[in-house]
Amino acid sequence: MQITFDQVSHIYGKGTPFERLALKEVSLTIPSGSFVGIIGQTGSGKSTLIQHLNGLLSPSSGRIVLGDVVITPTQRLPHARRRDIGLVFQYPEHQLFEETVAKDVSFGPLNFDLPAEMVESRTRESLEVVGLDYDTVKDRSPFQLSGGQMRRVAIAGVLAMQPKVLVLDEPTAGLDPAGRKAILEGIHRIHRQQGLTTLLVTHSMEEAARYADYLLVMSAGQVVLQGTPGEVFTQADLLKKLSLDVPETVAMVSQMNQCLPEDEQLPRSLYREEALIDHLLTRLSVLKEG
Repeated sequence: MQITFDQVSHIYGKGTPFERLALKEVSLTIPSGSFVGIIGQTGSGKSTLIQHLNGLLSPSSGRIVLGDVVITPTQRLPHARRRDIGLVFQYPEHQLFEETVAKDVSFGPLNFDLPAEMVESRTRESLEVVGLDYDTVKDRSPFQLSGGQMRRVAIAGVLAMQPKVLVLDEPTAGLDPAGRKAILEGIHRIHRQQGLTTLLVTHSMEEAARYADYLLVMSAGQVVLQGTPGEVFTQADLLKKLSLDVPETVAMVSQMNQCLPEDEQLPRSLYREEALIDHLLTRLSVLKEG
């Protein structure tokens, strides 16, 4: 599903002493099937932006186009279309509330009056997609699982709705490196297999570099930089002004290039660790053959 923001602004507490402009005339287009990383400091407008996608917030001005649906200050997202947008909040385990894993994952589909057989099929499939065995966990309390497993259950509950757009707001916050990688690898696999349009809000440049094919950089309620990771990460000076770092791989390439002649410098497009390693190994093999 393609997503378009057209001059979208959002004001919290409009008309009160606490009025605050959180989004300012944001315009952007996210192509269907893309994996978009949204980065920026706390308070930059990232969460406000994504909460417009499933009807939690309405624009104060401008319009949002989700596929064939138009959202304006007076035209909200139809209830029946909310199932198309799957939103996973920060600390998604806080979204859990049912007494068993199966009941929690099936809550959304049941709420849309789907047949029982279809609900059970979706619940089983969604749990297996996130790496949990249905028969092993279906009758367990979600609150007796590990933190990483709880998050997988919460994500499975969103996937059981079979959304066309998956929106993730810092889904790995508070997890150790292994837990973060496991969750994001699973999400990226689901994105590819199901052809989803995925938006990932993250503070981690490494996560953005590894998984996203397009980046939005936000500051003070505006998109100040957007493009492919290769395009964005070449703007190191601007990112620094925004108090953002480039991925360690990009920093390493920059440091190495300072020591290399101009005709031997590494491509600045090497922002993924695996790509840098492959490039260096290829260079070494060429040197050995020479």
